[in-house]
Amino acid sequence: MSTMTWDETHRRWKALRTIEEQLSSSQSLELPWTEEYAELFGDRAGLVAALRYRWQLAVNAQLDTHLPEQVLEEQRRRLEERARGVRRLLERYSEGDEAAHRVVA
Repeated sequence: MSTMTWDETHRRWKALRTIEEQLSSSQSLELPWTEEYAELFGDRAGLVAALRYRWQLAVNAQLDTHLPEQVLEEQRRRLEERARGVRRLLERYSEGDEAAHRVVA
């Protein structure tokens, strides 16, 4: 297993931010795909896994369970609103979903 360089890590996070922006500004449930994404994530399932990981990081970092319930719910609402495109896509490509492994031309 190889270690990712800083440049590779930076390219992956930048690509994920770009994909999140595309998904939030579109009603499409199609996973964006380019040659660069293939180089960075391997395949579509790898990209979906990276998006799922990034979503989980955001939830863990931004939803402090020690906050008062009203504040926590407001944080959750804002986070879910910001990531609604990614969440729709992740629901489509849920764990075990065959669509996550299909290649779309």
